[in-house]
Amino acid sequence: MKVQPAIALTSSRLNRDIELPPAVKAQESAISSRTIAYCHEVLDRSRFFCLLKTGAITPAMMQYAFLQYYFWRDRLHQWFGLCIVKAGSCTDPDQKSAIMSLSDHTFTDLQDDHSEMYVEFLHDLGLSNAEIAASRRSMATTSYERSFFDEFGYGTDNFYEALAALSGRELCVSIRNARILQFYFDARGMKQPTWLSLHAELEVNHFQDSIRPVLTRFNGDSVKLSSVIKAVERGIDRHVQYFEDLLHEYESQVNAV
Repeated sequence: MKVQPAIALTSSRLNRDIELPPAVKAQESAISSRTIAYCHEVLDRSRFFCLLKTGAITPAMMQYAFLQYYFWRDRLHQWFGLCIVKAGSCTDPDQKSAIMSLSDHTFTDLQDDHSEMYVEFLHDLGLSNAEIAASRRSMATTSYERSFFDEFGYGTDNFYEALAALSGRELCVSIRNARILQFYFDARGMKQPTWLSLHAELEVNHFQDSIRPVLTRFNGDSVKLSSVIKAVERGIDRHVQYFEDLLHEYESQVNAV
C-alpha cells in the first residue's frame, strides 16, 4: 500500500544527518527489521486488527476506539516527561541525546497542532464536536496511561529500557496507521486523514530518535541489547493490548444495551 505524502516539513530541531558508528548503524538496522516483523506478528494475532483487515470492523467500533485514544494522546507528554525525569544527566552524551529527542517530539506535536489534526481525524470517522466533548475516559484508557508508570516509574533504574519501550510503541503506531489507512479508509474509498498519514511516516523517525541513544550506550553489550529488545517488544504488546481492551469495552457496552 502506498501512503499518500503527508507533511514535508515539521518543527523538529534534531539533526538526523549525523552518521552513526558502523556497528551501531548495523545494530539499528537489525533491531528495526526485527521490530517491524514483531509489530506485524502482534497485529496479525490481534482480534481488533484482524477485524480491521477483513473489513469486519464497524464505524462505531472505530469511533469508540479512537475517541478513547484521543484521551490518551492528551497525556502523551507525560510518558516522555517520565523518561526525561528518569535521565540522570543532561551532559552524558547518550542521555543528552535522549532528552533532546524526547523534548523535540513533544515540541513538534504541540507546535504543529497534531491535536487539532487528530480532531479532524475524528471528524473523518464521523464524530461531531458535541460527541467528542461529551465523551469520557474509559477504564481501558486509564489503565493504558498508567501502564508506563507502573513499569518504569520514578526511582526505578531502567531509563534505557523505558526509552526502548517507548520507541517500540512509536514504530508500532507507524505500522498500525498504515494498516488503518489501507484496510479502513482506502477500502471504503475515503480520503486519507492527515493525522494518520503523517504518523505513518513520522513515527519511524521517532523510533530512531528514541532507540539510537540506547544502542549507542549498549553497543557491543549483548546482555543489555537483549534486555532492550524485550523492552521494545513489551511496549508493542501493551500498545496492541490497549486496542483489544477497547474492543472488549465496546462489545460489553453494546451487549449490555
